[in-house]
Amino acid sequence: MSWALNNVTAPDNYTDAATLQNLPFPTRINIDVTNQAIYWQLQTAAGTGLYSEASWGAEVYMPPGSRSLYRAGVRGIRIRAATPANQLPAGTPQAQVTIEAAE
Repeated sequence: MSWALNNVTAPDNYTDAATLQNLPFPTRINIDVTNQAIYWQLQTAAGTGLYSEASWGAEVYMPPGSRSLYRAGVRGIRIRAATPANQLPAGTPQAQVTIEAAE
């Protein structure tokens, strides 16, 4: 089973449209970033049950590229642009991100 955000333009702030949440404990998360850097955060569960409390961790900076994460207890991931759109030079594309969370 897998869940994905496909080719999302990274927003300036965290939004629901750039968040995968309430995941039933995936074991692998793949992140692909093009054009600009992003920040991402993982949401991890405090307990072992499906409905246990979860909290967002520290932001992680990621330049363009790919990364695979293997983490136990992940319940969500969210992204935002490292550089807000209004601070990019004219004609410079915003970060594009694809995320796949898989069991």
